[in-house]
Amino acid sequence: MAILILGGADDDHAAHILQYLRTQGAEAELLDSRAFPAELKVACDPAGRTGMFRLPGGRCMEFGQIAAVYWRCYYGVGPSGLPDPEQAHIAQNDARSLFESVLIDLPARWVNGFGAFQLHQTKPVQLARVAALGVRVPATLLTNDPESVVAFVEQHPPCIFKPVQGGAHTRHVTSEHLTEENLRNLAFAPVTIQEAVPGTDIRVFVAGRRVLACEIDTAATDFRDDPAAQISPITLSPTMEDQCRRIARSLDLLWTGIDFRRTDEGEYIFLEANPSPMFLGFEQRTGLPLTESLAAVLLEPAA
Repeated sequence: MAILILGGADDDHAAHILQYLRTQGAEAELLDSRAFPAELKVACDPAGRTGMFRLPGGRCMEFGQIAAVYWRCYYGVGPSGLPDPEQAHIAQNDARSLFESVLIDLPARWVNGFGAFQLHQTKPVQLARVAALGVRVPATLLTNDPESVVAFVEQHPPCIFKPVQGGAHTRHVTSEHLTEENLRNLAFAPVTIQEAVPGTDIRVFVAGRRVLACEIDTAATDFRDDPAAQISPITLSPTMEDQCRRIARSLDLLWTGIDFRRTDEGEYIFLEANPSPMFLGFEQRTGLPLTESLAAVLLEPAA
C-alpha cells in the first residue's frame, strides 16, 4: 500500500516527509496538483469509488493501492494553456472539478481531508466549533462595518487584527488604523478583530493521540515575525492534552498545530488550529519527534 503526499518537490516539508517515509521502507509518492491535467492523469469512476493516478513519471497508482494521503499543499490545478479565454475558463473549471472531487472522495486515510481545510479557510466556523467544546477563545468580531470595528475596539482594548482567512501576520490595532480613511478599506475586505490576550505563545502538535507542545518566548505580536524567538519543549497536563485531542477531533484533524496563548494565571486561550502546520523549524529547535509522529499517523495500519 502506498502513501501520497499532496504537494510539490519545491516545498521543504513535502520533500522531507517523502524522504523520511521512504527511509522507513514505505512506498511514497508526491502528488503535485499543478501537474494536472498536462502531465498528471486521473481516471475516476464515482459510483464505484475506483480510479487511478498516472503520475508524470509514468507510474500508475490505482485508488485501492493508496492507504493514506498527507495533505501538505494544494496549489490548485495547472493552467489550461488555451488561447481563447472562455474555453480556458471552462477547461480549468473542469480540471479543478475532477481533481477536487478526488480530494473529497478518495477512499484513503486523509491527513487531513478536504473538510478540515475548508474549516481552516472559514476560521469563524472553526472558532465556533472550539468554543462549543467549552474552550475559551478571545472576544472576536469579523466585520466590514466601520462602526462595529470602532465599538468593539472601545469595548475590548487593546485589540489585534488579522485577515479572516489568512495570508498576513497579526498586528496591534492603533489609532491610525481607526481613521476614517483606513476604515473605508473595509469596503474592499472584512477583517478579524480580537482582544489582545497577554501571555505566552504555545504551539501544540497533535498527531493521532500523541500530543507534543512547546512554548515560544518572544516580544513580537506574531511570533513568526521574530527569527530570534526562543522555543522550548514543555509538558502539558493530562487534562490539557485531552483538550487538545478533543479540539483536533472536533475539527476533523488527525495532525495539527494548535496555537494557544497561556495567560499569567495559566489559562490556555485557543487561537487557531492549522491542518498543515510547518513543523521542521520547531523540530530542529526543540528536538520534539514531529516527523516521526506525523509519519506514524500516515503509516498506521487500516482498522
